[in-house]
Amino acid sequence: MGLSLEDIKKRHDRAFSHNQETREKAADDLVFAWVSQWSDELLGNSQLQYRGEFDVLRKAIRQVSAQIRANPVQVDFRPKDANRDDDAELLDGIYRTEDARNTSIEAYNNAMQEQLSCGVGAWLLYNDYESTAAGDTHQVIRRRPLYEANNKVFWDPSARLLDKSDAGYCSLLHSYTEEALKDLVQELTGEPRDEVTLSHFATPEQGSAFSWVTRNAHYYVCEFFHREITRESRYRVRAPNGDELILSAGEVDPVREEMAAEGYVTSGTREIDRYRITRYLVTGDRILSQDTVPGEHIPVVPAYGERAFVEDEEHYEGLTRKAKDPQRLRNFNMSYLADITSRSPREKPVFFPEQILGFEFMYEESGADNNYPYVLQNRKTEAGEDLPLGAAATLPSPVIPQALGASLELTREAVEDVANAGLPQDIADPDVSGKAVYALQNRLDQQAVLFMDNFKHAKRRDGEIFASMAAEIYDAPRMVTVTKPDGTSSRQPMMAQVLDRDTGNLVSLNDLSGLEFEVLATIGPSFTLQKDQTLERIERIMDKLQPGDPVHHLLQLQYLSLVDGIDMAPVRKFVNRQMILQGYKEPETAEEHALIEQAAAEQQGPDPQTLLALSEASARENEGRAAIMNELNDARKLDIDQQRADNDSAKVEIDAAKAGVAIERDHADTFNKQVDTLMKLRYPPRLRQSVN
Repeated sequence: MGLSLEDIKKRHDRAFSHNQETREKAADDLVFAWVSQWSDELLGNSQLQYRGEFDVLRKAIRQVSAQIRANPVQVDFRPKDANRDDDAELLDGIYRTEDARNTSIEAYNNAMQEQLSCGVGAWLLYNDYESTAAGDTHQVIRRRPLYEANNKVFWDPSARLLDKSDAGYCSLLHSYTEEALKDLVQELTGEPRDEVTLSHFATPEQGSAFSWVTRNAHYYVCEFFHREITRESRYRVRAPNGDELILSAGEVDPVREEMAAEGYVTSGTREIDRYRITRYLVTGDRILSQDTVPGEHIPVVPAYGERAFVEDEEHYEGLTRKAKDPQRLRNFNMSYLADITSRSPREKPVFFPEQILGFEFMYEESGADNNYPYVLQNRKTEAGEDLPLGAAATLPSPVIPQALGASLELTREAVEDVANAGLPQDIADPDVSGKAVYALQNRLDQQAVLFMDNFKHAKRRDGEIFASMAAEIYDAPRMVTVTKPDGTSSRQPMMAQVLDRDTGNLVSLNDLSGLEFEVLATIGPSFTLQKDQTLERIERIMDKLQPGDPVHHLLQLQYLSLVDGIDMAPVRKFVNRQMILQGYKEPETAEEHALIEQAAAEQQGPDPQTLLALSEASARENEGRAAIMNELNDARKLDIDQQRADNDSAKVEIDAAKAGVAIERDHADTFNKQVDTLMKLRYPPRLRQSVN
């Protein structure tokens, strides 16, 4: 049946009235921390002309916030079924992917900011639909910040636990303008926009303390989550292959006949108690929508600051509450000092009128406006009497009360006593090593640790809600993005059907449906800081090892796998392959498993059939090669014979040429001898020399 509008209003009014005083104080804290430190009654009627804000509190909030962000909460899922560790790793990767979305980061940061400022913040998890480029639509889990949770989130007054996991209901308020609310009503009900009427209830019922419509024409819509126990039937079903399955009635009833035809047999039934979460969206006069939320938890996560129950009423506060009085006093004192400086008379000389008679214009301006290199003064009166030289007196300068000076220092110390993050000054140097930064993490002030520990509770609750929702909405085959702790991501199939080699049956991998998880949350440094610490440790260990030591080689590979930088991706990829091939690292992806199989195949060599085929192919190749060699040898023999013939012919020609040269030489010798004989006969020796 569900709840009626009157039931919802009654529950909301009880939650609103339960700790109204605490919420009013927290609202003042939020205004003081972020809007104005002078807008309360204590200083509102001050006679000070200048009202400044000399905020020491904001610095403390920033420091604690920075420490929480520098030590993020790590959420880890542990399956209650010890054989489903792979599914837990898959959920870890999906959670990290959603955790890194902008809306999730904004939800965490807003809750943290309000946790530190007024003592409570919150965010909402909800299921949404995501469409792919191929047109497939799947459910996903998203987060939404709940701004001003102190005034907009109301819990079941009977809930006592820090994470509100024992609450029976939770009420959220969302403000709308008149136009926006009409659009919402039209979208949810289909009612024409022009016919939408908005009722102006002053209170949800007689005597209620809450106004559903404020004077600034903002309408509030209530998003109400109700948690109730329901009994469900669970069937023990035996599959045709003998496996035992536990299925809900909703899974079995629609396909009961088909399962029986395929050989599935129901062997037993039992009733179990489960929580069902119903979400209502209501205005002052109607319920706009009603639907069931995936999972068994109210999907609202509170993050508290300091918290206690006093006289059965919940009280909470942040850094602002105890720092308000010293911060007010500091603002007052600093503003009073400014007033003294700006409004009190400055030190001035006093003259008799006769001393500056005729030179008054030289004394009218003071400070930088007085551009005269010197001023004149009369020595005698008009009657010739001597006048005193110099000022007759001096007006005193403003005196700052001693108590004011002491108070300025005391107020700063008073604010820091209750709101200082306690940063150790001896290791606050930004250039310190990773070891010193690690020491910083271990020496955080207990005040910061308190807020960090409560935020850890909130993140653990977020993980419980996420796991419960994921077990229901990730119910169909799809590809999901899985993020590793180092920030790298990959795409993995969910509910992929593969053949089990041992049984021959189809099994589903990465199936989260129906699984239950234990959620662990730990506070620690960021992955980047942990990596820097690891690199420093590896360097120190390597310095103590010999270069030929196998451990030294392993540490070298590990060091290179952690080094970041421009164009270092190929190096890390090569190192990762080497570590896998050398057995230093287990393969994780399908590509890495294929690499191992390829390496193993290369080491084992081919099988006998492959060897026979290779032998036959080699024999055929050798026969072909021999035939080709014979042809080449025959051709080479012909070439040699031809070369020999050419050489013999050339030899004959050379011998003939040599004989011709010898004949020519003999002819030349004979001719020269004949010339010499004629010269001797015709010319005497003296004339023969001149002729020569």
